[in-house]
Amino acid sequence: MSNDERRRARAERARKKRRRRNILFGAILAAVVLIVGVVLCLTVFFRIASIEVTGDEIYNHGQIIEASGIQVGENLFLISAKDAAENIEKALPYVETAQIKRSLSCTVTIQVTAATAVAALDDGESYTLLNTSGKVLEDGVMTVNDGIILISHGELTAAVPGETVAFAAEGALEDMVSTLKVFSDAELVGITELDVRDSTNIKARYKDRILLELGAAETISGKIDFVKATLERSEINTPAFKGTIDFTIDKKAFQNAEESTTAPPESAGASQSDGNSAQGAENPLAAA
Repeated sequence: MSNDERRRARAERARKKRRRRNILFGAILAAVVLIVGVVLCLTVFFRIASIEVTGDEIYNHGQIIEASGIQVGENLFLISAKDAAENIEKALPYVETAQIKRSLSCTVTIQVTAATAVAALDDGESYTLLNTSGKVLEDGVMTVNDGIILISHGELTAAVPGETVAFAAEGALEDMVSTLKVFSDAELVGITELDVRDSTNIKARYKDRILLELGAAETISGKIDFVKATLERSEINTPAFKGTIDFTIDKKAFQNAEESTTAPPESAGASQSDGNSAQGAENPLAAA
């Protein structure tokens, strides 16, 4: 190799070395700038300037903001929206849901939705109000409004406002929640009591005069349309009926009237309706 070739080779190695050094320096500089930017964003910029509350007017804004745990001056991106929402829903029972939204204008918005009492527990002295998910809204209530479903539940282990009620019987809470949801989704009105003590046969009372035997909780959603149609037909044909309607067999309804001392014995008989006919064995009862 000639001297010129050796000089060119040395020069090329030097250029590559400088290039690598420049690339490394650029990468380090970029990392430093990025780190400084992140630190500034988390410590200097994006501090919460204001907190707003929107949605249902259940509690005053100060109560909601305090319950959230969010404070003006905190970093916008370091707050936990999930924790703040859970804090509100637990501390303020009549909040069904709380949603935390951030804005680059450094504003936090808390949107709240009101919880509605749909069921109640009766301890003999007062009532405990529940929403559809079994959350305790209030205890020590002396009277309940029309439309509130009284729950027969067996042993109660916990009923703390803001928290989910707890029953001793395994699956009782899930049975109650799922059945209440089915009733709500089907817009079935007139239910006054719900009995979840027997998981194999959930019972409900309709207009305080008809006991409905519904079977296992997981089967109720599949038969609710038939149940609703049966009750509607019963209201038309026998509006004064008092007794039991058994829906434990799919697409069938067995009606048994209460015994009465003033009615002839045959009036306390039973009739049957299935999902394929508008006529029961003795009297018309329902059409699927």
